[in-house]
Amino acid sequence: MMETDVRNGQKMLEEHVAKTLLENNIEQRDTLNGMMKSSEGRCSFEDKTLTFDFPVQPWQANRVGNLHGGMICTAFDLTIAALARFYAGENFAPTVSLDVKYIRPVKVGDTLTVTARATATGKRITQLTGEAYIKETGRLAATAASVYMNVDTVKEREQNKK
Repeated sequence: MMETDVRNGQKMLEEHVAKTLLENNIEQRDTLNGMMKSSEGRCSFEDKTLTFDFPVQPWQANRVGNLHGGMICTAFDLTIAALARFYAGENFAPTVSLDVKYIRPVKVGDTLTVTARATATGKRITQLTGEAYIKETGRLAATAASVYMNVDTVKEREQNKK
């Protein structure tokens, strides 16, 4: 890949990350997306990665006081979906599967850092992986593997009119 293509791709990905954070935290502030308070969007077009940080808040705790597994899954879905949408372009990119493996508990007050990596970016299917680290300790908290479908929204609308 040419250096110019990488620079342009990086700029496009950075713009996509900024737009996603705006949507999540401002436009969707009263939804689960907004309540998760994703931040610190970092990305690499060349490495096909995107990273968000999530502050672990008291409302996200399970009955023993650690981050609820469903919230870890949500953090993966928000991060991985953001990268899947980048590769889907104008298409809709629904989650087909999301498999999470939990490794260690995350305490309230910590920050969960989630990195998504696109491993295959096809015309219809995007496959991605994820890693979630506890920012304060650098320890791995969970991993994920996922599949997203690229749905051609224009074609779908035309077929639904018939």
